[in-house]
Amino acid sequence: MSNLYDNPKYYEIAFSYRDISAEVDVFEECFKRFSQIPVKSILEVGCGNSPHMEELIKRGYQYNGLDLSKAMLEYSRQKASHISADVNLIYGNMVDFSLDMLVDFVYITLGSLYVKSTSELITHFNSVAQALKKGGLYLLDWCIQYDPLKSKGDRWEIERDGIQVKTTVSWELVNCVEQTIEETITLEVNDHGKKLNIVGKEIKRAIYPQEFLCFVSGLKNFEFMGWWNNWDLWQPLEQANKIDRPIALIRRT
Repeated sequence: MSNLYDNPKYYEIAFSYRDISAEVDVFEECFKRFSQIPVKSILEVGCGNSPHMEELIKRGYQYNGLDLSKAMLEYSRQKASHISADVNLIYGNMVDFSLDMLVDFVYITLGSLYVKSTSELITHFNSVAQALKKGGLYLLDWCIQYDPLKSKGDRWEIERDGIQVKTTVSWELVNCVEQTIEETITLEVNDHGKKLNIVGKEIKRAIYPQEFLCFVSGLKNFEFMGWWNNWDLWQPLEQANKIDRPIALIRRT
């Protein structure tokens, strides 16, 4: 694991451009439209710094976070202690995990589905199925490659509390047959004059849209609900001119 995830404060700043409250609104709209069960307990896979945790707790949900970075889990634990929240933070690999209980909703954000092969992909979805109640939903944010590697990356800058973080994300094809790509995330940090260059590299298996539909249809325990552009349930991807931050939703059967 790269040292990117050993720096949760800078990572949190780098990806703080999101409107967390609006994203939780989308979660709740999905519950209303598509969930067949009441939603009380939630699992975030690859939770990192758990950006949605406080908002979900404020709205009355029980939060569970799964991650392979002990630094990220400790950072989330400290955040939870500041709001006196009882959360369940689990050290585990998203490829193959199990929970002591079942949850009502599972989600993963920012393309953080780090599986390296088809077998790992199958194991991951089996793990989610075992953790999710029947009728519950699994939401995936930016985990499907709709525009394969035509975009070579993105770059942005955010400043918070006097800390400047310039973020660069790029992708390179590793193996076209295995559909593996290398994702590189670089944080250029200026923390009140202290300068750091933090780089994280991960190999992931690309998943393409029609492949995803075929994959889900072949699973015995999920059904496809839909996919939408830019976290907007009124923008189905079929009608999108330019795809940005797409979400996909499947339901446990």
